[in-house]
Amino acid sequence: MFLFRDDEGDERPQLVIVPMVDVMLFLLAFFVLIAGSAIPGLAVKTNPPETVQKASFKPKEKVVTVVVKKDGAVYYGNKKLTFDELVRLLKSFKKKDGLISLVIDADREASVQALVKVMDAASKAGINSIGLLAKEKNERGS
Repeated sequence: MFLFRDDEGDERPQLVIVPMVDVMLFLLAFFVLIAGSAIPGLAVKTNPPETVQKASFKPKEKVVTVVVKKDGAVYYGNKKLTFDELVRLLKSFKKKDGLISLVIDADREASVQALVKVMDAASKAGINSIGLLAKEKNERGS
């Protein structure tokens, strides 16, 4: 039948943390890799203009960030958009969420025409709450 050992109580439980560390490293790598593409507007870097004005933009419930590079190219996340694609994207956000605000993260060397093009797309999509992203500069000029 069954044989029982008398010395079973002498063994102490051991904590093995190697699998736990493996899982944590996997999660860390996963979040680092997707962070750039998961947060729109942070994937494409710009050099925004500076201002001494305090922000007065009051965004609506949903904020959509569009990036305008210095060559005039328009991006949402990592995806480069044409004018028609931008209008369709903004209309889809407007249809889904209703009240949305558009934030334009434009490079300081981007042309005014590129900004007007994005604002025209927003107007065509029915969005009237638009803000421009700028770095805050202290008044001493540094």
